[in-house]
This record gives sequence, structure tokens and C-alpha cells, in this order.
Amino acid sequence: MPAKVMLLAVGLGVGGTETHILELASRMDRSRFEVTVCTLKPGGAVADELKARGVRVISLDGSGKWDLRVVVRLYKLLRAERPDVIQAFLFWANMSARVCGRILRAFPVISSYHDEVVSEGWLVRLVDRLTLAWTQAVVCCSEAVRRSVESRIGETGNRCTIIPFGVDLARFQSASAASKHELGLGEGQRSIGTVCRLVEPKKGLSVLLKAMEELKQRHGMPPCRLVIVGDGPARGELESLRDRLGLASWIVFVGTRRDIPQVLRSLDIFVLPSLYEGFGIAILEAMAVGKPVIATYVGGIPEFVIPGETGLLIEPGNAHALADAMERLLHDSNLAMSMGAKGRVRAQESYDISDIVRRHEQVYEACLAHA
Repeated sequence: MPAKVMLLAVGLGVGGTETHILELASRMDRSRFEVTVCTLKPGGAVADELKARGVRVISLDGSGKWDLRVVVRLYKLLRAERPDVIQAFLFWANMSARVCGRILRAFPVISSYHDEVVSEGWLVRLVDRLTLAWTQAVVCCSEAVRRSVESRIGETGNRCTIIPFGVDLARFQSASAASKHELGLGEGQRSIGTVCRLVEPKKGLSVLLKAMEELKQRHGMPPCRLVIVGDGPARGELESLRDRLGLASWIVFVGTRRDIPQVLRSLDIFVLPSLYEGFGIAILEAMAVGKPVIATYVGGIPEFVIPGETGLLIEPGNAHALADAMERLLHDSNLAMSMGAKGRVRAQESYDISDIVRRHEQVYEACLAHA
């Protein structure tokens, strides 16, 4: 009889954690695990993709962070479903799973951390700290995240397992390039791009726009176009900054797209100048298609981007250093090609999604053995 695994998410919009849940839920060994994905908030593009892959999805239809009715609905669902193990992702899902697990005492709870504990307020950290003992296992996506959790939330001891994000190598490496016209690019035009949820200051996108302005000042015009893929609350603010910098014809916001392998294939260089980051799955995806990457010395990024070998890493918040890095790779095509090729090999060797899924299955089996 397959063990019943429930993956509990806050929502299933487009993002790194949501993509991770999509791959994890749809690739688990169904002869050993029966998977259900439950969300606190309704809907989302990833929910539709999960259903298309044959994964059962349940929504608790929460209306906001403080909708406590969601916890009651989750409690009732767990009593009816009786999962063997539940893995929760991100703060609100972690808290909901812990509370229900504490009351029911019928299944092990696994809490997942996918970001450094940086922007959370003192109350969130306090609640996290007080309930950490109610989880039987902790999964962190990087060593940097583990350190952050232990310094700001509490010791996890031997309960913690570090499992990075993974990438579907076959999907990314076989992709053809997206149409340059769709991305607002002219044929033969050099392009730098990023893919992320547009949230500031975390993603450092205003720094990226200022680096483009510096390149414009150096050359009279930028030596490339910048493509920004994704959406989020900072989009309007970033578009206004672009216009104020006089870069409207050089920076293109294309919104949310689900053909990320094709988009990445059409770029010359990938950049993600985050001010803090748990892992940075979009960087790994760019490496998987053989693109040179520029990122920052934050969080888990230096754990998989080898500076000077698979990409360039700079200090966060430094627009001048970012402009230098962009200019260096644009002007040295041999270096860019070498970094892209080495990045692709690193993704193949250490971040295949099949291996990442198996490591999660091992955590479930260990929890079940001690339940």
C-alpha cells in the first residue's frame, strides 16, 4: 500500500518554490507514495499544471494571511484524509501543518525553508521559534538557509536535511529558442535577461536597471537589450524607474511565461542580482541550458555557481560591479561560452531533478520508519 504524502503549499502561483512542488509531486514513485498537494490559497498556474500531470490538488480557499478558518479546514481535511506524512513549504504552511500535527499527533510533519530568514518580522520569527519543536524533520534548500534558520529561529540538530532544488535536464537542454520578436528583441541583437518574481528589494532589479544606465553612459547606448521575465508587486515601480533612466527602448518587461527553457535559450547571458536568496533556481535553469550567469555572493548561490568558472559573482547592491560583469561577458564570447558549457555540466552532475526527488523520498521513508 503506498504511503499517503501531503504537500502543503501557501499557493501555487509562479515561483521557485511552486515549481519545486510541481516537479516533486509529479515525479514521486507512485508505487510507493500517493501524493496530494493542498494549498491554503486558491488557484494558480502551477495548480493547473499539477492537475494536467495527474496530481490531486485540494484548495482550502483562504482569503489572506490571517484567515484562521484555513487552519480549521486543514484540521478537518487531515482528519478525513489521514496522511502518513505531511511536508509544508514556507512560513504560513509550516505553521498550519505544525498546529494541526500537534493536535492530531497522527503523522510526522516536515517543515521546509527555501529562503534566508531576512525580511520576516520579530513576531513571525517568534512564532516560528516557538513551534519548531512540533516538526519532526526540516528540509533546507541550501547550507546558507540552514545557517540562517539555526541562527534566527532555532537549532534543528539531526532533524535537518539539505536538499537543493533540481532541474529537468531533458526539458531544458532540448529546448529551442523562443522567438526574439516575442521577447521584444531584434535579430542579431545581444540580450541579457532575468527570470524571477518581481519583488524588491530582494531581487535587486533596481540595481540591474542602474547597471544598464551605467552601460549607456559608458557607450552612448547600452550594448545589449535587457529582458525581464516575470511579474509581481514591483513591476510598476520598476517600469517607472526604467522610463526615468531613459531606457524604455532597451529594457523589455514580458510578464509571466511558462516556456522558460525556450526563453533562456534565446538569451546571451542570464543575470540575477539578488540582495538575498535561499537558492536561486532560475540561475540553475540558465546553467542547464548552457548560459553564462551573473549573480551575487548571497545565500545558497555560491554553493552551486563556481565564481570565474560557471559564472561571475559580485557583491549585492553594486550597480558598478554588475555593469562591469555584464560588459566583460558581452565582450569576451569565449569566456561566456566556456562558463556556459561548464555550468551545464555542473547542473547535469549535481542537480538532476530525479536525484532531488529521490532524496525527498528518503526523508519521507525515514520519518515513516520513526513514526
